[in-house]
Amino acid sequence: MSPERRRDAAALAVEELSDLPALDALAPEWWKLWRGAASAATPFQSPAWLLAWWRAFAPGEIMTLAVRDRANGGALAGLAPLYVSGRTVRLIGVGVSDYLGLLYRDGDGSRVAAAVLEHIADRRSACWDVCDLFDLGPGEPLLDAPLPATAAMCRDERHESGEPCPVLRLPARLDDLGAHVPTRMLEKLRYYRRRLGREGDVRIERATRENLPRLMDTLLSLHGARWAERGEAGGVLADPRVRRLHDAAAPALLDADALRLSALSLDGRTIAVFYGFADRRRTYYYLGGFDPAFARFSPGAVIVGHAIEEAVREGAAEFHFLRGREPYKYAWGAEDRPSFRRVLSQGAAIDGE
Repeated sequence: MSPERRRDAAALAVEELSDLPALDALAPEWWKLWRGAASAATPFQSPAWLLAWWRAFAPGEIMTLAVRDRANGGALAGLAPLYVSGRTVRLIGVGVSDYLGLLYRDGDGSRVAAAVLEHIADRRSACWDVCDLFDLGPGEPLLDAPLPATAAMCRDERHESGEPCPVLRLPARLDDLGAHVPTRMLEKLRYYRRRLGREGDVRIERATRENLPRLMDTLLSLHGARWAERGEAGGVLADPRVRRLHDAAAPALLDADALRLSALSLDGRTIAVFYGFADRRRTYYYLGGFDPAFARFSPGAVIVGHAIEEAVREGAAEFHFLRGREPYKYAWGAEDRPSFRRVLSQGAAIDGE
């Protein structure tokens, strides 16, 4: 580490939090940091999501690092939501979160990452053999932060590519959507809407505190119905732990204006649901479902098209389809965005994920 980086790291104090009550107590500061961290703050770094994830899964021991700025009265400058399981350090949120990484004030990513790695290095003999950081997006400071002077922490270091997350760039005006979404897809969307309109009264309902439980139940039903039609059980929400995560996270995300949940109905019957998230610059399509009895109207495409248009109206610059190379994502004009993994090891094999 360069002298300049050492000075930056020394200006920060790292506080290790080891239990859920400590994370709960940090939540007000955590939210403040999240709201001000435009570059790093996806909904997957919010306390709404990560606290709900821990309550649902709790797969090990919390080792979350709150990085504080000594020169600014101990203000929270960054957060590394880590835990330890089986002598392996990972980021809280693994498995069901599409973007993992540090949360940090804009401009502080490099020095926060340096302080985090320094602390992890100091803890190596006590609690870990492997530090396995994955689902890191481009520009994540943990990817490129140099190891501290105690580089003997690591007998093996490697970087790997992960599963891509297709992203659709959005225009500033709805009239310019055709510059990003293929003409053929927009023509299909207009056709599907006309067909639905001829069938009856078409409405789109957006989540509120009052209707949220009902819309979440409908999402579960329609998502499961689609999987059942394929002869498979339940989909991702069939796992009760995953359902607990979403039931807990959705109200908090709604309160933070970070939930995007809407339902498409025909003559009062819900036929498709869009479940996603948003921050100040991006909208994320996490999960959806539609009634197979109405498949001929492509209600899934109709509700996604509506969500894309709403994202433009809200000023989002990107629409994220998240992990996976499903063909429908590219039909909308999305392009792959890579994800990465960085593994630090003291020579032990990486345990199962």
